[in-house]
Parts: sequence; structure tokens; C-alpha cells
Amino acid sequence: MHRVIRIALLLILASAFTGGAALGQQASPSPQKSNPAPTPIPLAKIPLAAESDIASLQEIDATVSRERSSANIITGSLANLTNEIGARVAEDTRLLTASPSLDLLYRLNTTWKDFNDDLSTLGRELTESATTLENALARLDQLSKSWQATLEFAVKRPETPPPVMQRLQSLADSIERTRQAVESDRVQELNLQSSLSEAQARVQTALSLVEQSQNRALKNLLVRDSPPVWSHETNVRKEWAKQSGASFSSQMDASTAFVKRLPFSLLIHAFLIVLIAAAVQWMRLRIGKLAEQEPDLQRAVPILDLPVSTACALSLLIVPPSIYPQAPRLIQAIMGAVALIPIVVILRRLLERKLYPIVNALVIMYFIGHVQMLVASLPVLARLLFLGEMLGASLFLAWLIRGAHLGTANDPSDGRFSRATRTIAKIGLILLPAAFFANIFGYANLGNLLGLLYLRSVYLAAMLYASIRVLEGVIIVALQVRPLGMLRVLRLHRLMIQHRTCRVLEFLAFLFWLDATLNFFGLRTPLIVTAIAALNANLAIGSLNISMGQILAFLIAVWAAFLFSKFLRFLLEEDVYHYFHLARGVPYAISTTLHYIILLLGFFIALGALGIDLTKITILAGAFSVGVGFGLQNVINNFVSGLILLFERPIKIGDVIEVSGNVGEVRRIGIRASVIRTADGAEVIVPNGSLISSQVTNWTFSDRERAVEVSVSVVGGADPQRVIESLKSTAAAQPGVAKDPSPQVYVVNFSAAAVTFQLRAWTDRYQDWAQLRSDLSVAVNETLVREKITIA
Repeated sequence: MHRVIRIALLLILASAFTGGAALGQQASPSPQKSNPAPTPIPLAKIPLAAESDIASLQEIDATVSRERSSANIITGSLANLTNEIGARVAEDTRLLTASPSLDLLYRLNTTWKDFNDDLSTLGRELTESATTLENALARLDQLSKSWQATLEFAVKRPETPPPVMQRLQSLADSIERTRQAVESDRVQELNLQSSLSEAQARVQTALSLVEQSQNRALKNLLVRDSPPVWSHETNVRKEWAKQSGASFSSQMDASTAFVKRLPFSLLIHAFLIVLIAAAVQWMRLRIGKLAEQEPDLQRAVPILDLPVSTACALSLLIVPPSIYPQAPRLIQAIMGAVALIPIVVILRRLLERKLYPIVNALVIMYFIGHVQMLVASLPVLARLLFLGEMLGASLFLAWLIRGAHLGTANDPSDGRFSRATRTIAKIGLILLPAAFFANIFGYANLGNLLGLLYLRSVYLAAMLYASIRVLEGVIIVALQVRPLGMLRVLRLHRLMIQHRTCRVLEFLAFLFWLDATLNFFGLRTPLIVTAIAALNANLAIGSLNISMGQILAFLIAVWAAFLFSKFLRFLLEEDVYHYFHLARGVPYAISTTLHYIILLLGFFIALGALGIDLTKITILAGAFSVGVGFGLQNVINNFVSGLILLFERPIKIGDVIEVSGNVGEVRRIGIRASVIRTADGAEVIVPNGSLISSQVTNWTFSDRERAVEVSVSVVGGADPQRVIESLKSTAAAQPGVAKDPSPQVYVVNFSAAAVTFQLRAWTDRYQDWAQLRSDLSVAVNETLVREKITIA
């Protein structure tokens, strides 16, 4: 018994250990599958596979070659950019220690952000190139393993032909050479990415320092941030001797690096000036003697007589943002001095001689401002220059207002330019003295902000004024010569189009001035962010969520639809219809239909801008149809009747009709009603439904001819045939009477005492038929008197 029990226990323990081992094996993770060995290519398929992989290898070689060229370009760009960043770091570090003004800090902030953007662009290009090389390496590794396995397999097969072995070995060697070249390029790009990271770190450090200085300057704007002028411990001479050399050396290094990085900028600018100057000279030759005959062209002649200055002024509106990004202070000063020359030449040609002192003062202040920018790292000298500029400008404005250079306030000859200049001068007499005294007492940032805000705005306004006058001259010439001069709409409305185009230019110039002024002091972005936040603020009306931006977009879309419709109809009616021989009323029908279509499309676009789901329009249509059934029958009836009048054209604009006892000319066919102007000047508004459903007499439906009837009674005994011939000859000789059909005379009544004749003549001048009947009656009376026929 005990032996049986021991055997049972041994069997239980054995089964337990066996189950545990199985569970342990089950729970243990499965071994990781090793990458399968590459499968050799069968000998019979080697030629076809080799051709395919050789094509892939050539494609990889081409891709690597392109990436190598791109990497060389990036290497050169990064080297030039790194050199300029190093030079700018030295210059701007020295500048930040001198507590520069807010406008200069904003320029530095913009410059370093541009550097950061340029480096980010290079980084993205390097990342894309590195990804391409990684993919090429993965593909090459796959090809190398496959063909190495095939080569080893072929070596073990004694029946492999020697040419096949040579081809396999050559292909394997080519793959290995390409792989080594790609590895080398990848190492080079890794080094470039390392250099790029170092440059980005330097840019981020400089940008952080600039932003800290900006925040500190804004925070202390109303706090005294400098000692008063009289308590300066540093002498200007000592400051100049100590720091001027290093300052100008760093500016020269930054300018040299900038020119090396963008060597073709000046050439592109010069080519643009030459191109514009040639176009201006061509326009001057085109108008030639035409300018002597057309008074409007006289305003453009002074501009066209200065092709080089005009080209320089126009190029300034295009070049600085695109060709001179991140320009150092020295380059900006040089470009500002060069740009000043054509602006002054144009202004002296456009303005009256009594306004020349304004131009001269602007030149002097502009020059001092650029000198102050160059010596910004010398705080004492820069501050004294600023004070001298503010004091001189204030005295000049006081002299200008008190003198007769701007005329008097009540002078009728005082134009808009003089009034604007007087207003600007009065504003300057408030801001400039405030900037002067603020700087004197130690509020340097506040004083610089006030003074530079005014002066920069005036400089920009002067440049824009000269540019607008140049563009105005170009527009005047363009509207006079071919091809625009051939348009009928321009021949008829040249002055109106010219005036409105110039007003649009002035409005765009104002927007540009406002944008540049706000951007100059770093106020544009915060203002745009605030405006966007205000426009995106949701306004909940019940279950409807709407924003001010959507409401504004709705209004703009509707307004734009009206403007576009008005412009299109004006163009069609004044120009296009003239070249097509359309029946009377067809142009009005086309224009009105287009008007309705454009307004409908504009309304749907406005609804989409408002955020309303256009699929729900069907619900509105259903509600609209219900409303029609109850109260809008007459409105819809009149609207549909108006469409019938436009397309069927039983009544057209200009027709003379008689409806409900009113006779008049149709002036307008509207959505709901039409307007009829009677002979006595009254305007009768007739619903369109009445013109369709009631009887209407259209005197000019098919033509503009009308019969004019004059009744004449003569005493009995007169020869009827003689009277008939006299009346016919009199009507035929009357001006305005149509020759075909010829005038006719009928006997309508006779008695022993009198015979009544009726003269009927036709005229194609319907609007003058009443006057013609009067003139014909007078002529008939004179004829009967002359023929001695007695009138009964």
C-alpha cells in the first residue's frame, strides 16, 4: 500500500514539473526572427535583373549628383550667411550696449528674424537632402546584399560562364563605389547640419538679446532711462576717439559680408532702373507732339522729361523689400542717400518755387537722420545729433507756418497739398518740441519715438507723393496712347477714369504709408493680432454663433458684388455694345440680367462667408414659397413680369407708351416697377404686372415713325384739288417730314359752307412730333394765305 502511494506521488510531481516547464516555455517570449538571408538570383534571370538594377543605380547616381550640387550651393550660402552673422553679431552687440532707440531695435529684431528664417530654410533643404541620401543608402544596401549573395552562389556553380562572373563582379563593384560616395555625401551633410546648428544658436542668442532690449525699452518708455544732457560724464571727443574706429570697422565688415552674400543685388537694381528709364523715354517719344495738343498730357511732361529720376523713384517701391533684405546700417545709409537725389529732383520739378525750402529742409533732416543711425553705437554723439535735428526742425516748421510759403488759411488758391502740408507742420510743432525736451531731461526712448515717428512718416509721405505723381503721369500717357487710347470707353470718359484711378492710387498710398509706419516701429503685428482677435470673437444670438469678421466679410461680399456689377454694366454699355448691332432694348436686357445674376452669386458668396450652410437654402426656399402663397403674390408677379418685359421686349427702354391714360417714355424697367416720364416732366411708376396684364399702346414698338395730322377747313367753292396739292407741297417742303411715306391729304367732311381736309404727314423724329405739328400748321396757314384760299 505504501509503495502504491509513493508511486502515485511521484507521478503527480512528474506531471506538475512537466506542466510548469510547458507553461514556462509558453510564457517565455519567442526568439526574434533574424533577417532572412538574401536570396540569390537564378543564373537564367541575371541579365534581366542586372539591366533593371543598373537603371536603378543610374537613377541613384543622378539623384546623388543633384543632391551634391544642392549641397555645394547650401555650403556656399551657409558660409556667406555665417560670415555675415558673425560680423553682424559684433556690430549689433556693440550697438545694444549703447541703448539704441525703439525703431533701431525693431530693425535689428526684423534682421535677426530674417536670418533665422534663412537658416531654417537651409535646414529644411538639408533635411530633405539627408532623407534622400538615407533612402539611397537603404536601396544600395539592399542591392549590394542581393548581388553579393548572387556572386557567392555563382562562384560555387562551376557551370557559371566567365562573362557572367565578370558582369556580376563589375555590378557589385559599381554598387560599392556608389555606396561609398553616398556615405561621403552624408558625412558632409552631417557636418553642414552641425555648422547650421551653431549658426542658429548664435542667431537665437542675438535675437533673444534684441528682444530683451525691446521689452526693456518698452517697459521704461515713460521712465527716465538716461541722465540729463548736462550731466553726461563722457565727452564727445573722448567717445569718438575711443569707439569710432571699432564701430565703423564692424559696420564695414558687416557691409562687406552682405555684399559677398548678395553680389548681384546692385546689378539687379541697376538693370531695373535702366529698364524703367527706357520705358519712360519710349513713352516720352510716343506722345511727342500730342502733348502740345492735349492739355492733360502737360501734367505728365515734367515726369517724362526726367526718365532716370522717374525710374529711380519707381524702383524704390519695388526693390528694398526684395533685393536688400537684412541690409546693414551702412548699406541702408548709402541707399538712402542715393534714393534722395531722384526724389529731390522730381519734387523740385513738381512743386512751386515757394515750396523749395520744404524740400531743402527734408534733405538736411534726412541726411542728419542717417548720420545719427551710423553713429548709433556712440550714444552721446547720437543724442546730440538728435537734439540738433529736433531743434532745427521745430524752428523751421515755426518759420514755415508764420511765413507766406504755404499761403493763408483763407486763400482760395490754397490747394489740397498746401492744406495737408500746413496740417503736418502743425502736428510737427507739437511732437518735435516734445521730443526735444523729453530727450534733454533723460527720457531718451520717449523722445526718440516721438521725433522719429514724425520724421519717418514725413519722409515716407514725400517719397509716396513723388511716386504717385510719377504714376499719375504714366497713367495719363497710357490712357492717351495705344492700346488703351483706342478703347471707346476711354475716349468718352477719360477724365473720369483718370480722376478715379488717381484717387485709388492715393488711397493705396495711404494704406502703404500706414502699414510702413506701423511696421517701422513694430506696431503692425500687434495691431493685426488684436484686430484678428476682435474679428474672430463669437457673438451668440440664440443658437447662432457668428463673429464680427463674418459679418464684415458678408458686407464686403455684397458691396463687391454691387461694384463689380456696376463696373461690368458700365463697360458693356459704353464700349462693348457699340460694336454689336443689337436691337433696341437688348443691351438693357443683357445688362439687367447680368446685374441680377452677379447680385445673386454675390449674395450666395456672402452667405458662405457668413458661415451659413448653403445646403439649408432649400429650407429658406420652402419658407419663401409659403410666404409667396400668403402675401408676396404681387411682388413675385411684378418681378416675373419684369423678366418677361426684359426678354420678350414688348416694351423697351426709350419706347413711348400709353398706359392707363398716361403717355410717356420708358426710362427704367426695374425689379418691381417701371418708370415712365411724361411730356410734362412727371415720372409715373407703373407696376410691371400692369404692363403685362393690361392693354398698353406702344407708339414706338417697331419703329420711331409717327403720323402728324393737321385738319384744315376752307370755305365752300374752293377748288379741292388745288387745296390738296397746296397742302401736300407744303408738308413735303417742311423740315422733319419723311419722304416715304409721302404726305397725304383727305377730304373728311364737306358742306355748302365749308370743306374739311385732313393733312397726314410722317416723321421719324418721334420726340419732336408735337413741335413738327405746330410748325406744319403754321406753314399750312401761310400757304393758304398766299394762295388766297379762305379758311372757314
